[in-house]
Amino acid sequence: MSVTKEQILDELRRVKGPDLEGNIVELGLVSEILIKDERVYFSITVPVERAQELEPLRKAAEKVVSEIEGVAGVTAVLTAEAKAEAKARATAAPAGSNGSRNVVDHPRVQQARAAQAGPGGRPQAGGGRQAAGVPGVKHLIAVASGKGGVGKSTTAVNLALGFRAIGLKAGILDADIYGPSQPRLLGLTGRPQVVSGTTLRPMQGYGLQVMSMGFLVDEGTPIIWRGPMVVSALNQMLREVAWDDLDVMVIDMPPGTGDVQLTMAQQVPLSGAIIVSTPQDLALIDARKGLNMFRKVDVPVLGIVENMSYFICPKCGERSDIFGHGGAENEAEKLGIPFLGAIPLHIEIRERSDSGQPVVATNPDSPHAQIFREIAARSWAEAQAAQGARVKPPRLDVSPSRDALKVTFEGGQSCDLSAEMLRVMSPSAEVQGHSPDQRVTVARKRNVKIKELRPIGNYAVRIVFDDGHDTGLYAWSYLELLGREKEQRWAGYVRELEQKGLSRG
Repeated sequence: MSVTKEQILDELRRVKGPDLEGNIVELGLVSEILIKDERVYFSITVPVERAQELEPLRKAAEKVVSEIEGVAGVTAVLTAEAKAEAKARATAAPAGSNGSRNVVDHPRVQQARAAQAGPGGRPQAGGGRQAAGVPGVKHLIAVASGKGGVGKSTTAVNLALGFRAIGLKAGILDADIYGPSQPRLLGLTGRPQVVSGTTLRPMQGYGLQVMSMGFLVDEGTPIIWRGPMVVSALNQMLREVAWDDLDVMVIDMPPGTGDVQLTMAQQVPLSGAIIVSTPQDLALIDARKGLNMFRKVDVPVLGIVENMSYFICPKCGERSDIFGHGGAENEAEKLGIPFLGAIPLHIEIRERSDSGQPVVATNPDSPHAQIFREIAARSWAEAQAAQGARVKPPRLDVSPSRDALKVTFEGGQSCDLSAEMLRVMSPSAEVQGHSPDQRVTVARKRNVKIKELRPIGNYAVRIVFDDGHDTGLYAWSYLELLGREKEQRWAGYVRELEQKGLSRG
């Protein structure tokens, strides 16, 4: 039996209005009901300043609709009208009609606002609410652009995979509600499973935890929502998902600097933001706007990435700077922020992205994958610095027999890591695999030697082994982690060898 809007409205009449007067249907607060694949979406209009207080109302509305036979899932969001528009509509529609009406603030809200106000009724310094953390996520990094069409989403997914390739547990939130790209970029289909209540389990792609509106609505279905409704949906996708102990989550932001971007920057505790631009002046003008938006809301800008930086002809090898070259790097220097790296315009990146096989995961030995890994390592170093926790470059000493590396950090803390351990626990995609069941257990490396150390800036080192492996990028934080967990990680490796019938050689 298919669910109808009339059934939904009948159930919603059971939900009392904001001040326990009437119900939300009679008060004209329910709108934009969408039914798709047995899932129901609708919005509830409330005063914007009361959104947090009225969260129980939203949950109650979701609950009554979820009890309708045939409903597989419900998403209700709180949205708001501008005060001037609400006032005009309240004047036009008499009280008790089905039109929208103003709802007077509850006395408790008025008291709280008065308590926060200083002389003249202005909020006191420090009286604002600090953005709440996201359970299961340690760091959130926004990837943004001033305009669309600069390859932001492709950069975001490969950056998230780059974080994973330097030893971090990573995820990605597709915050572009109107044009979600991550399901296609990661080759993911289907619907997220419900863990409990309204909490969803994130999808999994190439070892990343992923959430996107593209999993909840068909690819061809347009999202026709107002800004506040989109913001509410984003907060639900962020906070009503069972994220599993992520070191870092990449947020693929919508392009531009509108209400959605500004609200996300204010309501989400971002560790930093990365700006993606192409080299030409037109894109850089918009990139500056995005950068300034984050600065105004006190979000650290970790740096700029120049995408489509240059093109190498696959036939003749000639280089062409199609969109100019170096514009983003020059802009970063002028603005005093890090330049994180330049990504070429290359058909492999485009083809793999279109087919749901991002280059960092599916061709880890390619030069393009290496570029993304290095950008991820630089970004992570900048994020740590922004949090006041930058790991300074340690001293690296290879043993005379080249079978071990001594790592000495600032303050004298040191650890000895065998060449075998470094090789079999390389953070490269070869060793990590795309998911736990695909993870490669590298065997027969008992006698491997360290051939060469290649420092990558002041944030990582690439270790070249005498068996030819050289794609692992060891960030200082990863070396510190290996030293701290050496015994338990090695014991786990030995158990894996035994379970798979492999030997150290």
